[in-house]
Amino acid sequence: MIKSMTGFGRGELNTEIGQFTVEVKSVNSKSCTVIVRLPETLLSLESQISSYVKSRISRGQTNISVVFSRNASIPGQKVAVNKKLAGDYLQHLMEIKEQFALTDSINLSIIAALPGVVSVEEIQENIEEISPSILAALEMAMDQLIKMRTIEGAAILEDTHSRLDVMSEFVEQISERAPVVVEEYRQRLEQRLSEFLRDQVTLDESRIITEVAIMAERSDITEEIVRLRSHISQIDDSLQNRKSPVGRHLDFILQEVNREVNTISSKASDTQIVSYCIRLKDEIEKIREQVQNIE
Repeated sequence: MIKSMTGFGRGELNTEIGQFTVEVKSVNSKSCTVIVRLPETLLSLESQISSYVKSRISRGQTNISVVFSRNASIPGQKVAVNKKLAGDYLQHLMEIKEQFALTDSINLSIIAALPGVVSVEEIQENIEEISPSILAALEMAMDQLIKMRTIEGAAILEDTHSRLDVMSEFVEQISERAPVVVEEYRQRLEQRLSEFLRDQVTLDESRIITEVAIMAERSDITEEIVRLRSHISQIDDSLQNRKSPVGRHLDFILQEVNREVNTISSKASDTQIVSYCIRLKDEIEKIREQVQNIE
């Protein structure tokens, strides 16, 4: 199945401990890259999420955003008291008080206000409990993403097929035009020689044949036309083979198609063939733009 590399998906899952929201966005890329944004307490899940995404898609840059909203009834933070540090503070304060004969009292509020004695910490999440919910929301998002990529891929496939048909028509027109070019050259050559050698009764037919043969050899595009037909057929076959990603393969074939068209354009001494080549290159460029977005 031909798929686009661009798409978006969103998955939400409500559980007893809170709501999990996963958003997935993919854009064009030559390789498969996964970028995951997770809450700090869930960073250990990054590798698992990345592996799952790569099992579903093979090309494109995929950005994953995971948001966990804990239920208000379930605390996400806790108060931590460093009793050893508080004891050290108290001991040193009492020594200072005794050494300098201070009369101030040392009470709880003073000790609690000292750095590091009382702090608020994030409760460490139970990854084994949370991961199934995150992966379930991720699966929903990935299903939506792949559905969108498949719909866009179908549109690309239809457009590409229509352009391949246009290209095939231009190739056939070039093929039909090529022998006519040689004949027209022979006629022009005879006319020029006739004008140049007006006093002669007959033209040197062997000379004409030789000149025409040289011109025909230099401008022969038979091999290029055969290869063009083959490349167009390969593109069509690749598009029909929907079991595996074909984007890179199609991009390579299009480079070869473009090379053959450039060769024909440089060898052909005919404005009509050059015109067909220009229009072919236009279709090639449009297909290439589409192929750049194929997985």
